[in-house]
Amino acid sequence: MARRPMRLIALLLCCALLSAALLRAPLSRAAPLEPIAPLVHAIETGSNWTGAYYPNRTLSGTPAFIRIDPAVVFNWGQNSPGPGIGIRNWSVRWQSVQFLNAGIYRLTVRADDGVRVFVNGQLVIDEWREQAPTIFTRDIQVSAGVHAFQVDYFQALGDASISFWWQFIPTQSTAWTAQYFNNPFLSGAPVLTRLEPRIEHFWGLGSPDPFIVPVERFSARYTATLLFQAGTYRFVLAGDDGVRLFINDVLIIDQWRRQSLTAYSIDVALAAGLHTIRVEYYEDTEHAAVRLTIAPAIGSPFGAHSDFWYGEYFANPNLSGSPSFVRNDGFSAINFNWNTTPPLPGFPRDYFSVRWTRRICTPGRPTRFFLYVDDGARLFINDTLILDAWGRIPDTVYQRFVDLTAGCHNLRLEYQQQTLQSFVVLTWDPPDGQSPPFPIPNVVPGSGGQIIPNVVGLVVNASLLNVRAADNLRATVLERIRGGSLVTVLARNAAATWLRVRTPSGVIGWVNARYIQTNLPNLRSLPVDSATGVAPQPTGVRGQLISGLRLREGPGFTFRQYFVIEWGQTVDLIGRSSDGQWYETIYNGQRGWIFALYVRIIQGDPLALPITG
Repeated sequence: MARRPMRLIALLLCCALLSAALLRAPLSRAAPLEPIAPLVHAIETGSNWTGAYYPNRTLSGTPAFIRIDPAVVFNWGQNSPGPGIGIRNWSVRWQSVQFLNAGIYRLTVRADDGVRVFVNGQLVIDEWREQAPTIFTRDIQVSAGVHAFQVDYFQALGDASISFWWQFIPTQSTAWTAQYFNNPFLSGAPVLTRLEPRIEHFWGLGSPDPFIVPVERFSARYTATLLFQAGTYRFVLAGDDGVRLFINDVLIIDQWRRQSLTAYSIDVALAAGLHTIRVEYYEDTEHAAVRLTIAPAIGSPFGAHSDFWYGEYFANPNLSGSPSFVRNDGFSAINFNWNTTPPLPGFPRDYFSVRWTRRICTPGRPTRFFLYVDDGARLFINDTLILDAWGRIPDTVYQRFVDLTAGCHNLRLEYQQQTLQSFVVLTWDPPDGQSPPFPIPNVVPGSGGQIIPNVVGLVVNASLLNVRAADNLRATVLERIRGGSLVTVLARNAAATWLRVRTPSGVIGWVNARYIQTNLPNLRSLPVDSATGVAPQPTGVRGQLISGLRLREGPGFTFRQYFVIEWGQTVDLIGRSSDGQWYETIYNGQRGWIFALYVRIIQGDPLALPITG
């Protein structure tokens, strides 16, 4: 018991020392050409059945002989089963002990004539009568362990036959069954079995249960039967040390070796139905962690850091199911015109869709994205919807300003073609070396595209106007501009009470709409922009999460949360609270605050961060 405080201290230290190797993915494999079918469990007949054969129909008296039968599967016809037994009016009792995993099993017996089946002394099938060959079934639910089976049978007249078997019936799991072993080989009986909602563990130098499972050289097996819609799914399995992934008992990922924390990704096409997923893990020494995520496969199987456009083409307008084909669509912007020919010979000309994914890396600057499309399209940046024009829309040009922070950002463009014209163009300005193949402002393919002109605003009724980082009075003041200054109006908030502007010095931020006079008859004609502030200057301070953390609107537990940033993620820190308990960051395009206690600084000095809240 005296070692427990030391183990807790060691656990905290290991959390502070975990390397940034969590999410690197050295393995990626293409999806199978044919979908993996749902698991159909094999028929089991058991083994080592002790059969007592009687020269009467009632299992009475002394058996004529006793023998070991490998299975209760016989078709004697009009023959005797053995010495001392005639061809009619005889009976058999078979008994055996079988190990079953927990679950539901379907017992099936086909008999001519009478039959009874007992499980653990309980009568579950009772068809003790003369009859033609007939099949009987019964579903039973059992716990994991040894179970006693007994099958009674009698033969009257005519042919004699009996077959008995069972089959595991998969049912959708509500949780993962986790089994932990006190050795790294998954051998023997588990020392701990429990239900867990997910496979997401970071024990550091600790243990799943310090009173039962050792902190080193242990292993675990996680099993669940999950319902999937037909499609391609991305399985990402991370572990320190060895990991294996099985789908319907087929080995999919095999990295059973000592290693630092590493993630492995694979795309698998699954047929609709229940599939049994099994993860095996072992810990050798030092850090211990294992994690599995399952999500629809979107983008390149080579990871989210591909610098080329990864195109997934679907033979339907809804991006549903698995893509008909995928390909590399180049390193520049998107520029396709399929008015005369389809994307690929044999692919449909109408009613198809495409999903493109890639990353772009920028020094951090306001960027204008142009989208020219017929029919529908959607643009996402870091999973945030930036432009939404999904539907049967005539050829139209859309534009949107986005403040991109310094670094790399993931783009996703989704496109649907219905009928008539078919083209899509996406580019941005400034291009940052990724030269657009087609200058959007000079619209070429169609006739309906119109660029929204710049909107000029004049600062009125204020000697100095605050330009803030967000559309509220609590937001940080980025700059003060004098009355009479001209600004470029970029967007508005949903209520049209704040305007997002570019100042003469180039700062982009939010101003109160009552102090801006524009050349528009109605401010609501401006596009709505939900961004919450200008891209801050890079601070060079980075942190890694040692726990899943909620990204909140402000520095405190009472502020509403946007979403959860998963453990192990690396984030750029742009500010801190005055008490040092919260860090400000931008993650997946959303600016917010995370609790500092669970952030390990891996670069820079957090005390150098500006106080922003």
